[in-house]
Amino acid sequence: MDRRRFLQCAASGMAVLATPRVAHAQQYPTKLIRYFVGFPPGGSADLTMRQYAYHLNAALGAKHVIENVPGASSTLAALPVVRGEPDGHTLYLGSNTSQTIAPAMLKLSYDPLTALLPISQMTSNASVVAISKDFGVKTWAEFVTKAKVGNESVFCGTSNVGFQIPMFQISKLSGVKLENVPFKGGAETVAAVLGGSIPMVLGTPPSILPHVESGALVALCVTTPQRSSVMPTIPGAEEVGLTGLHSTNWFGLYAPAKTPPPIIKKLHAAIQSVMKQDALQKALAQEGMSLAGSDNPATFAAFQKTDFEETSALIREAGLKPN
Repeated sequence: MDRRRFLQCAASGMAVLATPRVAHAQQYPTKLIRYFVGFPPGGSADLTMRQYAYHLNAALGAKHVIENVPGASSTLAALPVVRGEPDGHTLYLGSNTSQTIAPAMLKLSYDPLTALLPISQMTSNASVVAISKDFGVKTWAEFVTKAKVGNESVFCGTSNVGFQIPMFQISKLSGVKLENVPFKGGAETVAAVLGGSIPMVLGTPPSILPHVESGALVALCVTTPQRSSVMPTIPGAEEVGLTGLHSTNWFGLYAPAKTPPPIIKKLHAAIQSVMKQDALQKALAQEGMSLAGSDNPATFAAFQKTDFEETSALIREAGLKPN
């Protein structure tokens, strides 16, 4: 067989092998889509994924199921995705906790920065610092004054190590000694405050805001410099004197490595499309969360890389350890 004939046959064989994957990508989705979430039901991650999945059903023409697998800084939920078929039917709701904090602090069986393909960011929101009404303060200034009496630590509950970073910054900026009390989820953390076990909580809006509205908790500030547009009544960090504090939580969608680019592109387009829907915007705003997209998957990957580098530096400065 001459060289030209050999190359023609080889090219033909490669085309045949590639055709099923290309055809599948064009037909995607072809079955139920499974979204894995690394946090318990009812929290901000779960609410984000459920709202998005509901609206993505119509955009993609496929049904879905949400699978909550909390644990190991939300990385346990990534394992079925990392090990799953790269066909777009097994997806992971990643976050700053799983993609930037966990790889800087934990020995994982996979590399979050390479084993998962970024598709698009979905939300970004500030955390909320709140205190039990029984602590007897109404403002951050009153809290600082009371907390410094006796120079004792104030126990503050968090649901994952990601909240320890702003807690460290708050303590450093204010001079108040805050001692972390770790819990497995936001609801459990707030329940400890409501039950009187600890006085303070640093967490996500969905877990805290209902109890602020009921009067059981007092929201002292958010962890961004300015007030949040979806939580306009809560002071920003600069407003209460915490200049330099800027901490946000974000969520985004990921697929297994080697997922065909056409599938990634289709998922990204679907996310950008549903983000424009008023119903989704209002549903998440009611929970204190803001939509945040990505121009393209590469933009999201670059954002994640930068966040990882900045977060790693803060973790080293704070000397943080996993809960």
